[in-house]
Amino acid sequence: MKIDINAIITAFKAAIPYIPVTLRLALVPLLIGTAVGLIIALIRFYRLPILAKIFSGIITVGKGIPIVLSLIVAYLVFSDAFDSISQALGWSLQFKDINREYIAMFVLSLYASIGLSEIFRGALTSIPQDQWDATASIGLTQVQTIRRVVLPQMVPIVLPMICSQLIVLIKASALVSLVSVVDVLNGALITSTTSYTFLESYIAAALIYWGLSILIEQLSGFFERHYARKFVRGTFV
Repeated sequence: MKIDINAIITAFKAAIPYIPVTLRLALVPLLIGTAVGLIIALIRFYRLPILAKIFSGIITVGKGIPIVLSLIVAYLVFSDAFDSISQALGWSLQFKDINREYIAMFVLSLYASIGLSEIFRGALTSIPQDQWDATASIGLTQVQTIRRVVLPQMVPIVLPMICSQLIVLIKASALVSLVSVVDVLNGALITSTTSYTFLESYIAAALIYWGLSILIEQLSGFFERHYARKFVRGTFV
């Protein structure tokens, strides 16, 4: 099979304008997932009555649902229910006016929250018990302990896994065409609809995904080294 280099270049150029879309679909869910996942992890770590069991069940169920299925279900639910809810609330907004990126971000945020909550919960359990006892003995509250002792130690543990989660979200964003959102992959495929150079389009998209993944890994490594130096100097103590 002969690969058309010119077709790869054409698809690559067509996909580049959609890089911001892919980054938004990964970074926004990552930020939301970080906040929500940390809260869920703390609730489960401290075993808060009722809430801990509820979130434990949600996490267990959520981990078994494919992203493809979640996107399709979310799209169908929003498309069927949004207009009725909007009309009941007296809004003039309709489903056709909604940016489909929000649906994709909603689903990917749920996915990120599930994954990051497990990451944070594992990091919390890795903190030795004697440190919790030591902070209690000097009169620190639970909030002070988490902010001044636990979180600084969690950062170097979770940072590589958060980096991996971001790369996973970038790859998962390739599925957003199911909710009518055009990202890097679908942007690259636009050129293949007339030339039928689908393989070349996939190669072009892969090059962009590889480039983004390498960049994220390099930035993650930089922050890890930077944080480690500051931590050793006692900046976060």
